[in-house]
Amino acid sequence: MSELTDTLCLQCGLCCNSVLFADVRRERGDDSKLFQQFGPRVAQRCPAFNSGDCTCAIYAERPSRCRQFECKQLLAVRAGKKSAETALKKIREAKKLSAEVEKFLAQLGFNETQLPLSKRFQKCQRAAERGKISLENLDLLADLQLAVHRLNQLLAQDFYA
Repeated sequence: MSELTDTLCLQCGLCCNSVLFADVRRERGDDSKLFQQFGPRVAQRCPAFNSGDCTCAIYAERPSRCRQFECKQLLAVRAGKKSAETALKKIREAKKLSAEVEKFLAQLGFNETQLPLSKRFQKCQRAAERGKISLENLDLLADLQLAVHRLNQLLAQDFYA
């Protein structure tokens, strides 16, 4: 890792923890051990991701999609368009919003953390559409929907390249 990725990526992890992506798909010729162990489509939270220190257990042999992805924050800092501290503020904001989404999902009973964040939200939405969310929890559902909207807006604007 470079000093820049050490500074940003090791404080972020959003591309590995299911916030940015629901899965990693194998590309032609990709022989990462991740696919050998889990198949051609690996659901996020990546099994090689260590959330404690934002590291990858198979960094040297990570999938090609992982090697190629660079978020807008990293690209902007590398290009000199933004400082690392400014990028870290955006990262902290995204992590705070994703934690808020996680909290609301857990309060509504959708705390299957082995599923990607987007899949848990979709399950919650489907349950609400089928009337499976109690009337007492409708305000909580509205708070969740607003938090997901704010998170998706931030990710689209500041993270997806």
